[in-house]
Amino acid sequence: MQSKRPYRSPELRHYGSVRNLTGGSIGPGNDGSGGFTGMNGMMGMMSDRRLKENIRKIGDHPAGFGLYLFDYKPEFADLCEGQNVFGPMADEVQKVRPDAVSEHSSGYSMVDYARLGITRH
Repeated sequence: MQSKRPYRSPELRHYGSVRNLTGGSIGPGNDGSGGFTGMNGMMGMMSDRRLKENIRKIGDHPAGFGLYLFDYKPEFADLCEGQNVFGPMADEVQKVRPDAVSEHSSGYSMVDYARLGITRH
């Protein structure tokens, strides 16, 4: 008879490709690829919780914030669009990596995925 081990939450160790995780459903941004290119050519994704619905946590980033699948709300289609999109919530990232969060001209928060080690390929 096998002894029972205490339950341990699974850990997300490899994030993989956002495109593969979401089936390529990242909406267009001002760079044509679903993001916004800001200062120094860094890629920022609209990550403000107010833009999202159907939020499902799928794991945790080693830095201490959640990773989610979500849909952008239809009323924000002019800024972002997509369903089953992968990413963090800007308010959570702000607490541990404020250098990775910036504000879009619309007033919504963006996250620089590259600073977090998250690739989109």
